[in-house]
Order: sequence, then structure tokens, then C-alpha cells
Amino acid sequence: MNALVASEFLKLRTTRTFFGVTGAGLGIYLLIVILAGSLAPFDDTSEPLEDLISGASFVALFALVIGILAISTEFRHKTVTPSLIATPDRTRWAISKLLANALAGAIFGLVAVGSSLLVVLLIFSIRGIDAGADIGKVIQIALGSALAAGLLAALGVGLGALLRNQVVAIVAAIVYLFILEPLLAGIVPGLDEPLTKYGLGGLLNGVSGTDTSGDALGMLPSALLLAFYAVVFLAAGIATLQRRDVTGD
Repeated sequence: MNALVASEFLKLRTTRTFFGVTGAGLGIYLLIVILAGSLAPFDDTSEPLEDLISGASFVALFALVIGILAISTEFRHKTVTPSLIATPDRTRWAISKLLANALAGAIFGLVAVGSSLLVVLLIFSIRGIDAGADIGKVIQIALGSALAAGLLAALGVGLGALLRNQVVAIVAAIVYLFILEPLLAGIVPGLDEPLTKYGLGGLLNGVSGTDTSGDALGMLPSALLLAFYAVVFLAAGIATLQRRDVTGD
């Protein structure tokens, strides 16, 4: 299994898609941080540093896309056939993709927080703003960012394995997170609190610590439940893989 995970991680490091998606996500995130840090007014009661680097929810979405592409691209370009000839055990093949992408997503989350931290400190130094940093809070944000991005990447692998079509999987994930879940929480009586606690968006906020309502689960239970969702999606995708002849796809 270690060799399979290393192989999948090598695929990520040597493909333009991975660096294109993560680079775009990091670039957009840092642009937002630069604009907010340069233009926003901060009073004595605010926590400007923590507020500006709390971008785990945003960068995790790009990690989700990376996870989806990691497996759905294999079906699109028919590379799934030689991959499964080299690794006939489809379960081990899919799990290795999940583990490699979870690790890559976590690293991406840490890089995003570290980059934004350096940028914000530089901007605050130029503007003469006291960052008022709480080291414990910064560490918590970094951990939350890594967990959120890693788990969303793992979830993306499961979703990609299940739906197989990368466009359908990406659109479905975006529509659910940004439209369907908020819509259901807003218009269906009694669904607001359960979705805040157990929905994907609510769990992402719980892991990253960006929940503003105070109703989300804590970081650890949110992370465990999000990991469970990723495993469920992957299990469903593996069950589909086991029943189909991929050489005919």
C-alpha cells in the first residue's frame, strides 16, 4: 500500500492539473487576503490576523476539485485500464488515491495558511497595524486548514469514484455546497440546525473553525464525520468499480 500511495503522490507532483488548480486557488486566496489586508479598517477590538488567514473553507474547495480530478481523469483519458492492470486490486487502488490526495490536500492547506500569514504580517508592518496574534489561535487555524483541505480532497476522490464524470462530479459538489444545502437550510423548517451540524458545509465550517453561528460541531467531531462521509462515498465508488468492466468505458 505504501508503494501505491507513493505512486499516486508522484502522479500529483508531476501533473500540470494539480499545480494549475492549487496555484489558482492559492493565487485567488492571496489576492483576497492582500486586498482585505490593505484596504479594510481594523479597530482595537478586532482580530485582524486571525480573520484574514481563516481561509480554510475557500482553499478546501480547490482541494475538493483536486480529489475529484485525481480519479475521474483516469476514466476520461482511459488511463484507468493500465492503472488497474498494474494494480488489479481495485479497492487498494482507490484507497491509495484517497490517502495520497488527503495528504496533498493537507499540505496545500498548510501552504495556504503559511503564505497568507507571511503576506498579512508584511502588510500590517507596512500599515503599522498591531496584528495582535494569538499563537494558539494561529496554530488552530493552520491545523483546521490542513484538516479541511485534506478531508475535502479525500471526499473528492470518493465522489469522483462514484460519479466518474469529472464535470458532473465538480458541478454536483459546487451546486450542493453553495446552492442546495443553504437553500434547504433556509426554506425547510427544522433543517437549519441539523445541516449546520451534519451537512457538508457545516462540517467544513466546524473543521476550519469558521462557523459564525456557534451551532457547528467542534473540530474533532466535524473532522471524524467528514472523514466518514469520504469513506462512504469511496465505498460506493469501489462497489461500482467492482461491478464494471473498465476496459469498456
